[in-house]
Amino acid sequence: MRRELGMTVALLFMCLGLWLSNPDFLGQSNALNTVRQISMLGIYAVGIAFVIIGGGIDLSIGSVIGLTGVLIAKFSSPGAGGLGYSLWVGIPLGLGAALTVGILQGLLITRLKLQPFIVTLGGMLFIRGVSQTIVQGGTLSLAGSKLLNLANGGFWLHNGDPLIPYPFLIFVAVLAVATYVLHFTVFGRYVYALGGNRDAAAYSGVNVRGVETATYLISAGLAGVAGVCYAAYIGQMSQQVGVAYEMYAIAAAVLGGCSLRGGEGTVLGVLIGSAMMRVIDNGINMFQLNYQDADGIHRIWRLDPNWTFIIIGGVILVAVILDQVVHIVQDKRRIRRAADAALAASDAQQHSKAA
Repeated sequence: MRRELGMTVALLFMCLGLWLSNPDFLGQSNALNTVRQISMLGIYAVGIAFVIIGGGIDLSIGSVIGLTGVLIAKFSSPGAGGLGYSLWVGIPLGLGAALTVGILQGLLITRLKLQPFIVTLGGMLFIRGVSQTIVQGGTLSLAGSKLLNLANGGFWLHNGDPLIPYPFLIFVAVLAVATYVLHFTVFGRYVYALGGNRDAAAYSGVNVRGVETATYLISAGLAGVAGVCYAAYIGQMSQQVGVAYEMYAIAAAVLGGCSLRGGEGTVLGVLIGSAMMRVIDNGINMFQLNYQDADGIHRIWRLDPNWTFIIIGGVILVAVILDQVVHIVQDKRRIRRAADAALAASDAQQHSKAA
C-alpha cells in the first residue's frame, strides 16, 4: 500500500495547489464534471488493469468505446441518420459488439499465440474503420434521446446539477465488483499468477488460456460500459470518439501501480491513477498565476493548452521510469538477501563441522 498512499498524498497536494491558484477548481460545475470524467476513465481503466496485471496489453479499448457509442447512436438515435429503435435495442447491440471484440482478441492471442500488442493494435484500427464506415465520416446525434439523462442525471440536485451523477454510481459498482473479483477470488489470484510467471502458473494447473481470454473479455466489456457513458455525455458520436483513450487508461493503470511487467497492481491504485490523470488534464485548463507586471497592471498567467500531451506524456514516462527503478532496486535487494542467506548457511555448516 506504500505506492497507493504516496499517490494519494500527491493527488491531494495537486488538488490543493490547483485550488489555491484558482478557487473555481472546486466549484460545483468543475468538480462535478471532473468526477464524471474520472468515473468514465476509471471504468475502462479498471478493465485494462486486468489485462496488464495478467501480463498483456490492450490497445483497442478506445476504439471499442467509440464503436459502442456509434452503434447505440445508429440504432437508437431519433434524429437524422439513426434508425430510431429503442435504447433496449441499441445498448445491448453496442455491449454485445464490445464483448465479441474481447472474445475474438482473446482467442487470437491465446489460441494462435499471437502477440497482444499486434492483435490489439490491428483491432484498434479495424474497429475504428468499422465506426467510420457506420457514420460515413460524419456524426450521429443523440439529441432528444433519453440516454442523455445518464450523463446529466443523478441524485441530490443542487443548483440544477446532481451532486452524485449516474456515471459515478456506475464507477462505484465497477470498483466494488472488480475489487472482489481481483482480490478475493481464485480467478483474481490466477490473474496475478499469470502476470507474475506464466510458465509457473501453467505448471500449477492454472487454465492459462482461459484466464487470459477472460481478461480481454473484461477489458472490452468495461470499455463497452464506458462507451455507453461517453455516448450519453458527448451527445453525438463519430469515429474520432475514443481516439487515444487507451493511452489515458494505460497511464492511469501504471500511475496506480500496475506494472507493465505484469503481476502487480490494485483496483484502489487504478482509482487513484484515474483521478490523477483527469485532475492533471483539468488542471492544465484551471491552473493560473496572478501577478503584476512592471507597470503595476494585474495579469493572469495560464498554462498553454497545447502543452497537454507534453505534460501527460511526461507523466507517463516518469511513471514507467519509476516503476523500472523500483524493480531494479527490488531485484538487487533479493540478490543481496539470497547471498547473505547462502553465506550464513555456509558459516553455520563450517561451525558444525568444526564442532
